[in-house]
Amino acid sequence: MITERVGFFPGHVNIGLVLGNHGAILIDSGLDSQTAKKIKKGLDAIAQPLSAVIQTHAHADHFGGNAYLLGCWPEAKVYAPPLEEAIIRYPILEPIYLNMGAEPLADLRNKFLLAPASRVDHLLPVEGDIEIDGVVFSILSLPGHSWQQVGVVCEEICFAADSYLGEDILDKHKLPFLVDAYETIASLEKLHASSYKGYIPGHGPYTTSSHGAVTKNIELHHKIYQEIEELLQDENTLEEALARLCERLHISIENASSYVLFRTAFMGYLVGLHKQGRVVYRFVQNRWLWRKTELLDQDGADGEER
Repeated sequence: MITERVGFFPGHVNIGLVLGNHGAILIDSGLDSQTAKKIKKGLDAIAQPLSAVIQTHAHADHFGGNAYLLGCWPEAKVYAPPLEEAIIRYPILEPIYLNMGAEPLADLRNKFLLAPASRVDHLLPVEGDIEIDGVVFSILSLPGHSWQQVGVVCEEICFAADSYLGEDILDKHKLPFLVDAYETIASLEKLHASSYKGYIPGHGPYTTSSHGAVTKNIELHHKIYQEIEELLQDENTLEEALARLCERLHISIENASSYVLFRTAFMGYLVGLHKQGRVVYRFVQNRWLWRKTELLDQDGADGEER
């Protein structure tokens, strides 16, 4: 516990805990039933039934424990952001979008990408306050890692979800997962400007200041931007550029799950660069080609560039 009311269950995915008027409110629920059983044991130890689960975003490692917990406490209510709630209710959407909309391969139907389905009872505001079981929560819009990811603040303790990674964790993530690098950096800058009493990322330690970790996250994203721009001095397809970037970052992709996660993240960086006008694309001989903006020439200015 950090305060009398607010604490968390530390782990590979940190799970927030807030004591409401009638029971415990969790912020996310972890990867699977194994994690959920540990959470139940913890709640039983403090004689707190589950009152509600607040989902920060719809990735399997953050809502995979819902099915087990709701089986134990069927009266508990689930809250989730718009759009994210659809994936929580229909988890097959996660491997579908990672597989570019096609039927997911069998190798993509694992617990890390496909959680058990969970009902969602209430939508969270994209930003603003909401009262749950007698407790007021402030919801922060922190998109980028996921489309409508939110942070949750209670008693000046900020549960920041996957908007940033703890410094030790970040060192292991050479190409962090995201869907929009531009929004990711904007969310990080929003956190950097905040001054809550404590910060708990989805992955990493609790701190009383997020500035060090957030700054390191921002620096990493800008470094990856620069690596990509260097690669795209020569026009390349997404596939070719991803392979070259992985070589530079000493990443070895050895299975379908890793590949689709890295490919999505890479596309998220291209989206961010494109929003800033730093890269352009065109289609030539049935190939989708990307390059750094400064290399545009008269031959390319044919209306096909974007």
